[in-house]
Amino acid sequence: MKAMPITVIEIYRNNILVRKALYEDLKELIYTLVQLIPIGHVVTYSDIAKILGINPRLVGIILSKNNQPIIIPCHRVISSKGLGGYTLLGKKALNLKNELLQIESRGRIAKINLCDYLGLNKLCERHRKL
Repeated sequence: MKAMPITVIEIYRNNILVRKALYEDLKELIYTLVQLIPIGHVVTYSDIAKILGINPRLVGIILSKNNQPIIIPCHRVISSKGLGGYTLLGKKALNLKNELLQIESRGRIAKINLCDYLGLNKLCERHRKL
């Protein structure tokens, strides 16, 4: 697996290991961020990418492989140009994404800036400059 531009610090009893993040680490980070998006709101792939300092396409690729679509609510992540894609059990399901968003938001989908919402503006600014 290719190392990511994120540093991971692992602490085991008396040992500390510092290493570059692997794909699985990045996947866990993205899934955690998606779980923090409030019901009835959406963020963009770019919002998540800015927090992690990665390409938004990588966020989309990882979310397309989500096998827990309600627990990891990836339907709340949209493209900056529209809904973006949605995959359920390996099949495209954009209509379902739209339906889930309509149900959660009662017809009024609200876009939020994830950096602002999580109070990570300094981190997002730093990654924007890289």
